[in-house]
Amino acid sequence: MKNVAPYAILIIILLLNSCSATRRAARSSASSGPAPDYAIEYLNRYSALAVSEMKRTGIPASITLAQGMLESNYGRSRLATQGNNHFGIKCHSSWTGKKIYHDDNRRNECFRAYRSAEESYRDHSEFLVAGSRYRDLFRLSNTDYKGWAHGLKKAGYATDPKYPELLIRKIEEYRLWAYDTGSAGQAVTARADKSTVLPPADAGAPAPAASKPAQPEAKDSAGVEPAPARTVVIQDTEEPIGVISLGDRKELMENNNVEYIIVEEGDTYESLAERHLLLSWEISRYNDLAPGTPLNVGQIIYLQPKRSKAAREFLIHTVEAGETMHDISQKYAVRLSSLYKMNLMEEGGECKPGQKLRLR
Repeated sequence: MKNVAPYAILIIILLLNSCSATRRAARSSASSGPAPDYAIEYLNRYSALAVSEMKRTGIPASITLAQGMLESNYGRSRLATQGNNHFGIKCHSSWTGKKIYHDDNRRNECFRAYRSAEESYRDHSEFLVAGSRYRDLFRLSNTDYKGWAHGLKKAGYATDPKYPELLIRKIEEYRLWAYDTGSAGQAVTARADKSTVLPPADAGAPAPAASKPAQPEAKDSAGVEPAPARTVVIQDTEEPIGVISLGDRKELMENNNVEYIIVEEGDTYESLAERHLLLSWEISRYNDLAPGTPLNVGQIIYLQPKRSKAAREFLIHTVEAGETMHDISQKYAVRLSSLYKMNLMEEGGECKPGQKLRLR
């Protein structure tokens, strides 16, 4: 028996190696093959529109495209072909536009209909921006497509428990994250030999966030080789977040570990965004300003997200006459929503002179 033991161990090792090789081969063959023509056509037709909406509202272009591809079956579903509805948005009580009826969770449900696919894309953006349940999504980076995918499911956009994985699968299959840099160039193109050209993995696109690999989709799987795996370090929101600036660094100041500038004559959202490599909507969001709010000379404008609490030395603020919650939020570089939450106040309410507000 003692002589048999070494041979038994050797046989077990060989069997394990054989199984591992089989699993590796299965994984590599699962994502081979060209992207289908209908997927290429969809991306080349709507990618610029998705990027434009991202610049306007902050919704990642990769998420918009992945939702459009998934919800409309690459623009081929009945809702898309007859109602130009690419995102499966139902009528709801507030909808006064055209309607199309379709069997979904129940028979003959009411869905929004549009004059064009472009109108559907714009309404999708407005639907998310205006929906209070999607508010937390806009605190995420527009390159955090995995956070957005899971956030959409959590907020109730879809009932399918695999919805986040399906979106992530689309994004990584077609490298849609390349569009989140703001480029409207083609992510996939067809060559004469019917093969598929994907963007270079190192072409400046954001690295996909580390997570478990998405499972292959049962249907409409194009089988495109996924982007190479990358590792991303996720920052603590309380730590300083770096911003690259091409402007004069002497004009940048810091409060609560958040960089800011003072508005000067002639400054606009667009000029500040261009100078500091930001998007216009990021400046509005970082400063809790409604889109289009006029900038005033001498105003503090943060170039990074504000913190959830003030610096350690500031615990309480006593409200002075004329101060608003927004003023105090800007003074201490604390997010307005966090200030309301710490003080058990409803968002949109105002403080009163003499009131003591918690800052941490």
